[in-house]
Amino acid sequence: MSREWPLLGRSEELRMVAAATRSDRTRGMVISGPAGVGKTRIAREAAAAAGPPAARRHWIGGTDSARHIPLGAFVTVASTFGPDPLRRVGEVIAGLIGEADRAAVVVCVDDAHLLDDLSAFTVHQLVTRRLATVILTIRSGAPVPDAITALWKDQYLDRLELQPLSLDEISELVEHVLGGPVHSRCAQQLWQYTQGNALHLRHLLDSEISAGRITRQADVWVWEGQPRMASSLTDVIETRIGQVAQPVRDVLDALAVTEPLDIDMLGGLTGIDAVAEAELLGLVRVDSSVAPAAVRLAHPVLGEVRRTGSAQMRALYGRIATALAHHHSADPRDLVRCAALALQSDLAPDPDLLNAATAAAIQLTDMRLAASLAEHAVAAGGGLQAQIAHATALMWQERGEATEVVLAALAEATSGQLRVQIALLRALNLTLILGRLGRAEAELAAAIPAGDPAADAAVAATVEALRASIDIARGHPHAAVERARTVLDDESSDAIARMLAIWVLVSGLGELGRISEVDAVADLGYTLADTAAEVSHLRLALAFLHAYMLRLAGALSGADTVIARIRRDTVDVPIDGSWQVAESWHAFVAGLSAVSRGDLTEARRLCQESLADFGGDESISTRRAFAHCWLAGIAGMSGQAVTARRELGAVTWWPADPDACARDPERSIAQAWVLAAENAVPEGISLLRAAAAQLCAMQRPGWEVLFLQIATQFGDGSTATRLTELAGAVEGPRAPVAAAHAVALAGHDGDGLLAAAADYEAFGDRVAAADAAAQAALAYQNAGRRGSALGASATAGRLAAQCGAARTPALRAGTLPVPITARQREIICLAGQGFSNQEIADQLVMSVRSVQGHLFRASQRLGVRGRDQLAAIVAEATDTSP
Repeated sequence: MSREWPLLGRSEELRMVAAATRSDRTRGMVISGPAGVGKTRIAREAAAAAGPPAARRHWIGGTDSARHIPLGAFVTVASTFGPDPLRRVGEVIAGLIGEADRAAVVVCVDDAHLLDDLSAFTVHQLVTRRLATVILTIRSGAPVPDAITALWKDQYLDRLELQPLSLDEISELVEHVLGGPVHSRCAQQLWQYTQGNALHLRHLLDSEISAGRITRQADVWVWEGQPRMASSLTDVIETRIGQVAQPVRDVLDALAVTEPLDIDMLGGLTGIDAVAEAELLGLVRVDSSVAPAAVRLAHPVLGEVRRTGSAQMRALYGRIATALAHHHSADPRDLVRCAALALQSDLAPDPDLLNAATAAAIQLTDMRLAASLAEHAVAAGGGLQAQIAHATALMWQERGEATEVVLAALAEATSGQLRVQIALLRALNLTLILGRLGRAEAELAAAIPAGDPAADAAVAATVEALRASIDIARGHPHAAVERARTVLDDESSDAIARMLAIWVLVSGLGELGRISEVDAVADLGYTLADTAAEVSHLRLALAFLHAYMLRLAGALSGADTVIARIRRDTVDVPIDGSWQVAESWHAFVAGLSAVSRGDLTEARRLCQESLADFGGDESISTRRAFAHCWLAGIAGMSGQAVTARRELGAVTWWPADPDACARDPERSIAQAWVLAAENAVPEGISLLRAAAAQLCAMQRPGWEVLFLQIATQFGDGSTATRLTELAGAVEGPRAPVAAAHAVALAGHDGDGLLAAAADYEAFGDRVAAADAAAQAALAYQNAGRRGSALGASATAGRLAAQCGAARTPALRAGTLPVPITARQREIICLAGQGFSNQEIADQLVMSVRSVQGHLFRASQRLGVRGRDQLAAIVAEATDTSP
C-alpha cells in the first residue's frame, strides 16, 4: 500500500517529547518500547519540531553491524579519527556541533541500545554537558550500554515507555489509511493480531488487502477468512517456538486447531506438565475464572504459525474431535466444534454426529454453519432429518427461494405426518420470508384440511399460529391477536406454535398501541427460548420485534434494555471461524435504536455494518431491506438527497403479494424522508397523510401516530384533531407528545412547540425535538418575540448537532443565527458562569464599563433582558454534547 501512514493516536506522546526538548532540566527524551511500536516515527517527528527552524539536525542509527566498531554509529559525522579515544570523541562532538549555538543542534539516536561503548559515551557527553537537544530510542527488554542507561537513571533525560496503540487508535488509523469506515469486528481482529503494534499492523493490512480478504462491502471494510501472516510477523515467533520442547509445541498445535480447550482435556492430549510449561513461557493463557479452567493461545499469530507449519494437523483434528465426543459436554458449542473438527480430520463422516451438530448450530442461531453441517449430513446419509434441518437453516438465513426448492422436493417425496411437517415449514417460509400469503394458505389447506380428524391437537395449534402470522403479515392486528391468544391458551400447543403466537402478539399489541402488554408477552417468549432448545434460535427475532414495537410507542429506554439483552444472550454464540451472528443482530437492532433516537452518525455506521455482515448473497432479505430503508431515512434527515435516493433504490426486495403489507410503513417512512431531502415537502406530507389514512382504515393506530407525527414535523398543521384522538387510545410516550406538538403547530404556539421539543427530547426522539424547536423559533419570530425566537433556534441547533448535523425541512427553515460578536459571546459565557462584571473585566483586561456596554448591546440585539436570558441563549447555541 503506497499511501503515507499518518501518525495518529500519538498526540499526547508527541506533546510529552516536545515539552522535554524545551525543558531547561532535560533538553531531550528517551523513548522506549517494543519493536514496531512506533518509536522511530515519533522520534523523527519530535526531532523535526525541536529547536529553531534553522537548527542543525543529525540522525544517528545504531546497528548490529556497527556495534562492535568504536564510534561506528558516527562514521558519517567524522570520516577520520586520531588514535586517542577521548580525542576522537571530541572530534565527533565538534562535527556534530560545529559553530552552532548549543540550542540550535538536535541529535536523534535511533536504536541507542545497539551503540558501541564509545558511541554511547559520546551521546552521554552530549547530554550531560548540555551540548545539544538529544532524543534517543531504545527497545524494551534489550541490553543497553551503561552510559545510555545512566542518562535516565541519573535524571538527565526523562524516559517515555511507548505503549501499543489501543483498539480505538487502531480503528482510527486504519480508517484513515483505507479512506472509509472499518467494521468494528475487523478493527478488533486487527488489534488482536497485532497487539497494537503499528509496524505489524502495516504488514498485516498490506498482505490481507493484497490477498482479497480485507474488502469493502456496503461501504464498510470487512475482514473475511483466515489471515495469512506475513513473514515479518511470523519469523520471530517461529524461531521462538523452535526453541521449546516438543510437548509444549503439542500444546500449541492442539490450541491452533481449536480454542479454548478445558485444561483437563488438553492435559489428556498433551500432558498437564506441558500445559504448565507453555503457560510459564507465556505461550498460553489459562482462565481460571471458569470451571474447568480454559486454555487459550497467548497470541493468535501462534495458531497461524502452527497451522501452516505442522504436517500432522488432519490427524490432530481427529484426535481432538474424538476427545470432545468422549467429553460428553452439554454445551451445544462443543457439539458443533466436534463435528466441524471431524469434517477437517481423517475420520469417516458420522451422520448422527452431523445431524446433532446441525441442530446445535441452529440452537446457537449460526444458520450458515448449520446449513453447511446439514449439507455434509445429507451427503453422509443423514436422511430426511438432515434434509429438513438443511431447509430450516436456509429459511432462517432468509433464503426463501432456496428453502422452497428443498421443501417442494421433500413434499413430493413424503406423505402422512412427514408431509404435514413439510407443509408447516413451507407455510412458515412462504409467510415470513417470501411474503406469499395466498400460497401459504393454499399449502396449509392442501396438506391439513380444516376439521381433519387425523390432524392432532399440536398440529392444529401450529396451523392456528401460522394463520395468526398470516393475519399480522396482512396488517390485521386485531384478528392476529385474537388467534394468537387462543394458541397460547391451548395446552396442546408445542414450543414452535407458542413462539409464533408470541411473535404475533408482540407485533399486534404494539401496532394496536397496547404497549403496556408487550413486555409481559415478550418475557414469556424469552423464558420459552431459555427452556425449549427447539425455539432458542428464535429469541433474536423476538428481541427485534420487541424493540421494534417499543420504538413505535416511543419507549426508547425499554428498547435499549432489549438491545442489552441481545448482547448478553449472544455474546458466546459465535463458533471459531463461523459467521458472527451476535455482532450482526446486535448491529441491526442497535441501528434501529440509533435511528429512533436521532443519533444519525451512529445509526449510519451500525446499518452499514449490518449490510456488510449480510454479505453479497441473497439471504437475509428482510433485514437487508430494513437497513436500506433506515439508511435512506438517515440520509433524508441529514439533507443528503442523492444518498437518500440511492439507498431507497437499493431496497430491491419487498413481498410480491400485495396483501403482505405489514412492512410497508418502513418503506413509506423512508420515501417521505427522501422527498423531504429533495425539497418535495408537500409531496412528502401527501404520502404520509395517505399512508396514515390507510393505517387508520386497517386499525393500526400505533403506526398511524408515527406517520402523523412525521407529517407534523414536515409542517402539516392539520394533524391535531386525529392525533388528539389517538393520544387517548395509544399507550406510550409518543402519542401524547405528538398530539401536543400538532396542537401547538396548528395554533402557532411557540411556547407549546418548545414544550413539545422538551418532551420529545425527554423520551429520546431528538430529530422530532429539533424540528419542534425550529418550528417554535418561526412561531416566535412571526409573533415578534425575537429573543424567544433566537433561544428556540439555538435549542434546535443544539439538538441538530447532537443528531449528527440533521438537516430536516423544519431545521432548514427555523435555525436562526445568533447576532453577537465573539467578544460578546465570551463575556456572556463568563457571566453565565457567575462572574461579576469586575471579575470579567479583570480576566479579559478591559474596563467594567466596556463589559457593561457589551452586555447591553447583546441584550438589545437578542431582544432579551438580564444576564440569565443572555447566557441561556448562548449556552444553547454552543452546547453539542449528547
